[in-house]
Amino acid sequence: MFNLKSTLFLNLTKNQKSSLLSFLKAFSKKHREKPAEEILALFIEDETYYYNQGAPHFEWIIDEFEKDEFQKQLVIYIVECKKQLELKDAQKPLIEKQKALMKEQRKRARDFKLSKEPPTKKQLYYYDKLCKKYKIEKENTDSSSRLELMKMIERIVNEHKDTEIIPEKPAE
Repeated sequence: MFNLKSTLFLNLTKNQKSSLLSFLKAFSKKHREKPAEEILALFIEDETYYYNQGAPHFEWIIDEFEKDEFQKQLVIYIVECKKQLELKDAQKPLIEKQKALMKEQRKRARDFKLSKEPPTKKQLYYYDKLCKKYKIEKENTDSSSRLELMKMIERIVNEHKDTEIIPEKPAE
């Protein structure tokens, strides 16, 4: 795609080329189910409509539409944009798997780090309050890690989640 960008639209300025290519990419994405020639026809139609209304996206483009070489370059770029979209769609499942794997690795790294640290005062206080609230016998937490205490708290909360009564909001 990079080599293609450097060989197309050589007569345009850097800003004109950049804005045209980004707009064409978004336009191609919007009309991805249509063939490239139809996308080009829609693009030309839209641009002439906006030009006639006095609010063109690109003021200089109307004169360029008459040139066959310019239209050929537009079709080439639209086809390339469609290929990039297809490639991105094909890679989507792989990217999702990679994200899930990275999430799992971050969780393991966090658990490993927490297993080496002593519990915080807040954790100990919260564990004590939960045990008193649900009348549970406290386990010895002297040699526990942050991870172990976190799991103990999570277990207590999950066991008593159904018995917790949430007060209703008073009527106003």
